[in-house]
Amino acid sequence: MPLLILLFSRPLRWCSAAAIALLTAACFQIVSTQVQAIKPGSVVLVQTPVKAHLADGSTVVYEHGVLVRPDSLIGAGFRYNLALTEGTPVAAIPIAAVVGMESFTRRTNAAGSVALSLLATAVSVVGLTALAVAIFGSCPTFYSDSAGVARLEAEGFSYSIAPLFEARDVDRLRAMPDSAGIVRLEVRNEAAETHFLNQLELLDVEREPDEFVVPDPTGGPLAVAGLRAPLSVSDGVGRNVAPLLAAADGLLFASDPKLVAVAGSGRLHDTLFVTLPPVATDSAALVLRLRNSLLTTVLLYDVMLRPQGAGAIDWLGAGLADLGSAIDLGRWYQRDMGLHIQVETGGRWRETGWVRDVGPIAFEDIGVVVPVTRGVSTKVRLVFPIDGWRIDRLQVGGTMRRPVARRVPMLAAHGPKGETLEAAIGLLRDPDERYLETGPGQSFTAAFAVGTGSPDRHTLMLVSQGYYTEWLRPSWLQPQANQSPAGPDSTSLAKALGRWRTVRDSFESRFVATKFPVR
Repeated sequence: MPLLILLFSRPLRWCSAAAIALLTAACFQIVSTQVQAIKPGSVVLVQTPVKAHLADGSTVVYEHGVLVRPDSLIGAGFRYNLALTEGTPVAAIPIAAVVGMESFTRRTNAAGSVALSLLATAVSVVGLTALAVAIFGSCPTFYSDSAGVARLEAEGFSYSIAPLFEARDVDRLRAMPDSAGIVRLEVRNEAAETHFLNQLELLDVEREPDEFVVPDPTGGPLAVAGLRAPLSVSDGVGRNVAPLLAAADGLLFASDPKLVAVAGSGRLHDTLFVTLPPVATDSAALVLRLRNSLLTTVLLYDVMLRPQGAGAIDWLGAGLADLGSAIDLGRWYQRDMGLHIQVETGGRWRETGWVRDVGPIAFEDIGVVVPVTRGVSTKVRLVFPIDGWRIDRLQVGGTMRRPVARRVPMLAAHGPKGETLEAAIGLLRDPDERYLETGPGQSFTAAFAVGTGSPDRHTLMLVSQGYYTEWLRPSWLQPQANQSPAGPDSTSLAKALGRWRTVRDSFESRFVATKFPVR
């Protein structure tokens, strides 16, 4: 989701090429992209090409930049409708008609710039108007069919908010193959974003009946046996939270309300203290089912973007293309965010692992190997931003192995009306310089030939790779009074926690309500 960058969360692919953005929400495009941005200020002269997405579904492309005024966009642009017909010249557009803006540098990949126009957009004019207030965001969401009902399976590369941070994401699936051995996943863009999909494939892991297979923090498969509950689990205010974590039953751990009430005013992090049972080896596996709260959404939107005004586009574009600045941001993020795993050794806590944020929409199962002393109980603590996680289950396994996964490439792709998308198969087979680009409200179905082997001996995991660009809403283009953008330090988290206290109770319902329909 459009939360915050995670520089070191997953193996990253450093992209040298870059991409041209979608001229209309009506089609997919094969692209390579390099996002640039708008300078801050109440009146801004943008010298790079810019897209302005309008409430009527059309898109204005300013090839030579545009003057951004508080009430209008002034410049020589071409307006394209949903059918992607020839552009009509325009000179001025009222800001009131704009629902999102992206800045880009066009560098067409001659070998890969083939438009896939078979998919019509599912976004109505009303839906596009809703962009102005949309807070829902997540890089592609993946759904399987469960007795005719769409079941959320995963959200992909949630923190890859610029080309430099393109990442490989691995998620355990519940989806099973049909009688013909085919697994189908609907891939949706339900957010005010442009998604650039580089690869989709499945990993098929053969397992023993008593093994539970999950990705580890690097995305590699980990098969764990002998799962059981910890001896004890308590949180940062001393509550016994073991009953909440005993089963994947929807009873979720969240930080204590008393701690949330003071979050940001000195204390930034919560803790889970976990006592592991003795195991017969020198390592154990923590297996967690969890997702993030919407704290990181508040961090990005209300702390990192809004205070910058139009300069936020510059930060999302040129700022994140600067390697030094990106590394500084990534180091801060790894220090303050995510889930830090520490083991008590000789009376001191030693960090042995770190789990990157996974996003606030889909629960993710993940396994983390920690060192232990054979035959005795071990104390572990998990350190994380206050109220930053929702944890459904925490188990411990003392037997584990690293299985070899079989790659299952995409067999076919179909549009929402069943139309075949032949070009998408080649685009998404391997990570390269070509992308499948989607806009808000678009979707397609990916099919994978897994085979008809015994389902109780196989676990499937989804690999998705890509990145996305955020659509800045008009209200974000004007700097907020008495605010300045937060830098990559603990003040950013403190500001986000202070804001989170005031919006926490209503934010989740508002978040879901602004999801874009794809039907």
